[in-house]
Amino acid sequence: MPARVLSAAAALLLVGCATHHAIIGTVVDRNGEPMDRVIVSLEPGGVETITDSEGSFVIDYLRDPSGERTKLQRRTDYTIEAFRTGYNVARTDFYFKRGELVLDPITMVEDTIRVDMGDEPLDPDKFPDRTQSTGATYEGE
Repeated sequence: MPARVLSAAAALLLVGCATHHAIIGTVVDRNGEPMDRVIVSLEPGGVETITDSEGSFVIDYLRDPSGERTKLQRRTDYTIEAFRTGYNVARTDFYFKRGELVLDPITMVEDTIRVDMGDEPLDPDKFPDRTQSTGATYEGE
């Protein structure tokens, strides 16, 4: 009799594990190194989390309009956005069917600034006092 109770408990445990729904992912830089402290948000669902020291995150719930936790909706299209200051926002669209979904690594790329010189040529006469600067001064200036 104890063997039946034990196998029934094991079967219930396996069923409980099989119904766990989660979206699992990793955020890396363009060199493939994990990125910690990246804000990861899931839409629809209103969930935000932060990556750990290994660049990993797990989302296993949604938020309803009142802010309460609800189950992940199966058979739904979702979008993950990853954000960190100094990097472009990375977006990944995917279809969540059920169970645990492990996403491909999300790659963050540094934000770059383009400087446009414009059409007007630089005129040194517009800046007569070039000795004042916010940078370091050098001997002889």
